[in-house]
Amino acid sequence: MITSWEAYLNPQTGPDDCRDYRRRGESSFQSQRACIQRIFAARKPKVVACLGAGILNDIPYQSFVEANATVHLVDWVKGVTDFGLTQSIVQGGQSDSPQCVYCRLVGRDPHDFCRSYHQSAQSRGGVCDAFTVSPDVSNACSAFQKGRLPYIHQQDITSGYANAFGAGLADELHGIASWRQAFKRAIALANRVKTRRRKLAIADKSVDLAISSMVISQFEHEPYDYFSRQAATLLGAPLEQDEKHLRSPMEKLRSTLLDNQIQGHCDEIERILATGGRWLVAFEIFHCYAGQDRWYLVEQMHGALRALARRFYFDVDGNPDLLAGIKFEGDHSRSMVYHLLMMPKEQ
Repeated sequence: MITSWEAYLNPQTGPDDCRDYRRRGESSFQSQRACIQRIFAARKPKVVACLGAGILNDIPYQSFVEANATVHLVDWVKGVTDFGLTQSIVQGGQSDSPQCVYCRLVGRDPHDFCRSYHQSAQSRGGVCDAFTVSPDVSNACSAFQKGRLPYIHQQDITSGYANAFGAGLADELHGIASWRQAFKRAIALANRVKTRRRKLAIADKSVDLAISSMVISQFEHEPYDYFSRQAATLLGAPLEQDEKHLRSPMEKLRSTLLDNQIQGHCDEIERILATGGRWLVAFEIFHCYAGQDRWYLVEQMHGALRALARRFYFDVDGNPDLLAGIKFEGDHSRSMVYHLLMMPKEQ
């Protein structure tokens, strides 16, 4: 029995899992967050869209709010961005002077962001009367109730392509007798669903700065990993003598999924970017496995870069971090991440 795409995409992760992941990644993402902050401060966009926002580890969300920017946060995993938001609005939560970005808003109604907000003459300087330190997390308010802002969208950022492939895979794998047959059917499905498009709930030409931080690197793994795991559930792992013959269809499926996801993502970026808007992309170029000192070129990301270059120009002058690269320390490996500021060729 294979796992449905929806169940696979939204595993049963609780607050403790999200909290632990955010805590482990906080220092690693610090440099990426600083890079995004510099681009944001230089361009001063009024509308920002973070595509693949995740748990907001690398998103300088407080800076967006303090600058009165309208913010869209998009991720296809249910609940992760909502949780990340609760961890992103308070500084010094257990100190004598906690600071809540919503409670200190100037020129905007805090109720739009937090339905619990209540201010009186006795309120402390950095927080409102409702503020209550969370017993579980130092920098959070247990009274927080999200208002209508920011806009959070649980959607697929590949114009619906990845979801269409994942949702249709169970039928394609039904009755398969071999890995070769599984790859053949998956490749056919990957090509067939290219025409299925579903727009994000973001208006055309409305975004001044779109941010895709590490999502293109993730396209390399999903939904291919979903296919490989479900096929293994039905067939067992490929035999060693078969792996050589399966290499070609495997690479074909991986490249087809990656290219089509990139094209769907580019479609949405072009659609939502306002005239003069920019797209900030961050993805892995070099990779080093744990316990090693050898770095490898991530070949798929060079193909991704060529795909982006066909439709976008590079804003080198507007991106001081272009050539610097950021060394990212993950749980089991290291990466060199590069940030590209881009503009559509059609503008």
